[in-house]
Amino acid sequence: MKTPISLVVALMSALGNPAAAAGLRTPFGEVIIRNLKIGQTYSMYKLVNLPLRVVNTGGEPTEIRIETVRSSALNEGYEPIPSLDWVRVDQGTFTVAANREAVTDLILTIPNDPKLLGRRFQADIWTHSVDHRAYLVGLKSRILIHIDSTPPSEEELKKKFVNESLANLDFTISPMNAEVFDVPVGREVDLRKEHKLVIKVVNPNDTALNFRVRSIPVGESMILAPVGYIEARDPLWLRPEKDILKIDGSSISSLGLRLSIPDEPGVRGRNLYFIVAFEVLEQKIPTRVYYRLMVHTAAK
Repeated sequence: MKTPISLVVALMSALGNPAAAAGLRTPFGEVIIRNLKIGQTYSMYKLVNLPLRVVNTGGEPTEIRIETVRSSALNEGYEPIPSLDWVRVDQGTFTVAANREAVTDLILTIPNDPKLLGRRFQADIWTHSVDHRAYLVGLKSRILIHIDSTPPSEEELKKKFVNESLANLDFTISPMNAEVFDVPVGREVDLRKEHKLVIKVVNPNDTALNFRVRSIPVGESMILAPVGYIEARDPLWLRPEKDILKIDGSSISSLGLRLSIPDEPGVRGRNLYFIVAFEVLEQKIPTRVYYRLMVHTAAK
């Protein structure tokens, strides 16, 4: 019987100069991967559905670099990986717009050496900005690798890893942020009709793109609410006109939003914060762009 791969994940974040509103966040903090076999190559995405995602929570585009580095502080019971080739970043450089995320796969290659059986190794992933400014932001993620104590079977050794590159699709959402005032509660509000609020999505690629669009919990986006706003208790108070938005190649499409905020204690005269995620479905690892909506509810 095969021993299942298992993992544990923790969140990491790095905030830069508050005045510059720069910041990076990732759900890929400390990851423990157990029962890896020697002589095998693993894709983190294929293995445990865990690509490395980094969100630019700042207000400006940021160039970032993601690279494997030697651990400066080892967890107890772990050795440094003998070679940085053990953990390879599929795509290491990105220019990430505000509210957008960079996503890449990590490829783990364990040498076919019986001396590695049962040992534990640590590798650090250093994600940092490389903009030519007076400040930089960065964060470190840790991968804790547990090598299985038994060698792989002949069947496992015969498996070949297919290196599939991530799709690199470009699109634009405009605007990225919006603010609406004096929104009534207790009824549905069509923001397109009543507040002229429309989101435009531009697909400059030759092929059509499909987006899954949904209002999500703010914490899922890792983009904090601005000062003076509180996260809406239920993200489903906000609904897009379409759950799936298809845009032909070299085309522009628009999308409206509808709000249904119940008339309950604590919602009148408040500043509520929503996040809408646009997720490209054509990519090997779906990536998201986040649209931020600030809502001022009517006091009466």
